[in-house]
Amino acid sequence: MAELLFDFISREPEQLPQIIGRGVLPLKGKMILGGDPKANKSYIALNIGLALAQGQHIFGALYKSGVPVLPVTRCHSVLYVEQEIGERGLRERLKPMIAVPGDIQFYIKTRDMGMRMDTPQGRTAIQAEIEQCKPEVVILDPLAKFHLSDENSAQQMGMVMRVGDHWVENYNIAIIYIHHTAKENFQHVRRGGQRLRGSSAIFADVDTFVEISRKSSSHHKEPVVELGFELRQAEPLEPIYIKRLQSGLCEYLGEDYHWGRPSSPPKTEDTIPYGNL
Repeated sequence: MAELLFDFISREPEQLPQIIGRGVLPLKGKMILGGDPKANKSYIALNIGLALAQGQHIFGALYKSGVPVLPVTRCHSVLYVEQEIGERGLRERLKPMIAVPGDIQFYIKTRDMGMRMDTPQGRTAIQAEIEQCKPEVVILDPLAKFHLSDENSAQQMGMVMRVGDHWVENYNIAIIYIHHTAKENFQHVRRGGQRLRGSSAIFADVDTFVEISRKSSSHHKEPVVELGFELRQAEPLEPIYIKRLQSGLCEYLGEDYHWGRPSSPPKTEDTIPYGNL
């Protein structure tokens, strides 16, 4: 039944449960991690997935006050489906990231090109993995390898993204997509979620866009990365800086870190000062 205006605005809204707090990833939410090639998107996705499975705050990041930057309140089951580096490469990437292997609900499906969102057989294959693992969070890395549709077509990409919407509703999951950003054109500079490659239907479908920008040079072994946040259902968040260690784990650089002006000296003699990268 319709409500009177006063009754409608007076009723307290139901608080949505959060997988990553501060509105970054609501329960049954959708997020895109986007960035240029070699921006460390997959490393960051793995760090997020492992933190969720272990019930740890993302990147272990805390403000000086002790408040978590990206809070996680409990363990979540995670299904990570990747279509790029394959079984051997992913295993070698993960080994140094897991100091003490534990019984965590982090499931992996790697390099199965039949798993597509734009064919009935592909959708059935992905759904079978979801039904078997019963995850709360599904990470698809990268989105482009889960379809053969025209990324620049709003109609075709709208259909692809609606498949994810159905999974969210049918299986009560949240989805994290990994996607590339478009190359900049000096005549047309796109900002925020509009930087994502392809149709704007991709960005329009999600609750959160995390833009991953590599600040270090391409040859640096422990690159500094900036994460910018665009949230539809929450207050704005300031960008944060992290360092991707050689182990693959990400280290939060502190709330007073400014690119080009480190808040503390390098930890090792062979570390290049960030301002010179």
